[in-house]
Amino acid sequence: MRRPVFLKLFVSYLLLILVVAGLILMLVFQSLSSHSLETSTRSLQKLGLALRHQVSPLIADGLPGELHSLVRGIGEETHTRITVIDGRGRVLADSENTAQTMENHGNRPEVLTALAGSMGRSVRYSTTLGKDMLYIALPLEPAGETHPVLRMSMPLKDIDVLLRSMRVGALELTAVIVALSLLIAFFFSHAVSRPIRELGRASKRIAGGDFGTRVNLRTGDEIQELSESFNDMAERIERSFTEVSESREELEGILSSMSEGLLVLDSQGKIQLANRSAREIVGADGMIGRCSWEVIRSSRLNDLLEQAPQQPVSGEIELGEKIYLCSLTPVRSGKTRVMLLHDITGMKRLEKVKKDLVVNVSHELRTPLTAIKGFTETLMEECSGDHQEYLRIIKRHADRLMNIITDLLELSELEAEETRLHVEDVRLGELIGNVLDLFGPVLARKNLTAVIEGTHAGVVIKADPFRLEQLFTNLVDNAVKYTENGGITVSLGSSQNIAVVKIADTGVGIPREHLGRIFERFYTAGKSRSRRLGGTGLGLSIVKHIVTLHRGTIHVASRPCQGTTFTITLPLTDLSPDNEKG
Repeated sequence: MRRPVFLKLFVSYLLLILVVAGLILMLVFQSLSSHSLETSTRSLQKLGLALRHQVSPLIADGLPGELHSLVRGIGEETHTRITVIDGRGRVLADSENTAQTMENHGNRPEVLTALAGSMGRSVRYSTTLGKDMLYIALPLEPAGETHPVLRMSMPLKDIDVLLRSMRVGALELTAVIVALSLLIAFFFSHAVSRPIRELGRASKRIAGGDFGTRVNLRTGDEIQELSESFNDMAERIERSFTEVSESREELEGILSSMSEGLLVLDSQGKIQLANRSAREIVGADGMIGRCSWEVIRSSRLNDLLEQAPQQPVSGEIELGEKIYLCSLTPVRSGKTRVMLLHDITGMKRLEKVKKDLVVNVSHELRTPLTAIKGFTETLMEECSGDHQEYLRIIKRHADRLMNIITDLLELSELEAEETRLHVEDVRLGELIGNVLDLFGPVLARKNLTAVIEGTHAGVVIKADPFRLEQLFTNLVDNAVKYTENGGITVSLGSSQNIAVVKIADTGVGIPREHLGRIFERFYTAGKSRSRRLGGTGLGLSIVKHIVTLHRGTIHVASRPCQGTTFTITLPLTDLSPDNEKG
């Protein structure tokens, strides 16, 4: 339950005032009681001192009648009970009772003290009078061998009446002081809690969106400093909120103008944000808060979401009749991911048209090129002289065109979605040895060496032997073409279910600026040298596709004049069923 600051302060002051007032009343009542008792004691003592000079002669002369008359008369005048007691405790005279009927008083505390020679005082209940009494006993001059005692007493009710009137006055005064104190505490608590209440109301207004709220307090203390800090905070919040609102509006404008579909997913895959293009692509309203698989029915998208929740992934998905490049990127916090859908339908159609064109043109060009090559060879057999050189040039370029067409058809076949691998057990060392044997004459003619290193020459992998032979043939062919001195070294190894093959040469090498593009179609680092050696610029692209089909990787490291090293990794057994022969 909420308790206001005013109530806490006022109750605290109330308790403090009541405790202090109670303690003061206790001390006052105790002081008044002690003071009244002491005052009455001194009055009785003075009366006894004044009276003993009259009592002592009467005791000495043995005049009990005169003694009784004296104490009775003085007792009536002073409203005090006076008793004369001899040294053995016998009552000689009493102002209110007959001495002969009273019991021996020798055992009374005040009498015992007076018989010892000192003033005695006692407060106790009187059995004779049946009330509480204050007794004062004074020793008189000796009469024979003992000291007579003069005892004065008065009822405590007389003192209580006086105390009662004084207590009533003290209570009234205390009540007035407490009332004034509570009034002061009320106004003080109100004065302290008022600025706090103002700050609370201002905080609620700011929480409700009223960022222009300010508090003006002139208390001259820490609360004023708090209000100034509050105003500074409110100003900063207002400025920050304005900036955030402007940024949000700008971001919403940017997202709305994007042609790509953008969705933001949380860690559970629920859509938190979607732009207009995403809603148009998906064709569903009310996407916010729903799971992505509810609004985007694509098994490929589910695979992408499960692949790497903390890493960027991308892939192609089909939605209806269109194809989209879907990229998933986790934000820095790791709690959300950004999905971007880019329509690549036109590009895929153009790519298909381009592939079909390449295949069709290649097929159409193969027939006339075969005829040109055949007639050129016939003419070379029949002609002589300078014509032979012209015919050799024609034949060389026809052969190059035939190689390009063959490689283009091969590359188109590798890129086709229906391409399947004929997977079987392949001994890498044996296959690479056969490839090197094919280049034996060329290696001998150029005086180059070719060796296989490593202790894993007998490693067996699941792969397509024909495609692997194409892969290593292209790499070894390039190494032989671009190496004039030294040789070729093939290293075999395996680790963690992966086979590693390194093909290194001591050739001319590749400049660093070309390394990132050597796997592109028709890209060659040295165009003139490639043409002279009969290169098509498609060999490394074919190699890249074969490695990808086997779910492997290929990397190149090279420096000019220091040779080139290709590193290929291939899985031993974990080959995707989609690439196997059905």
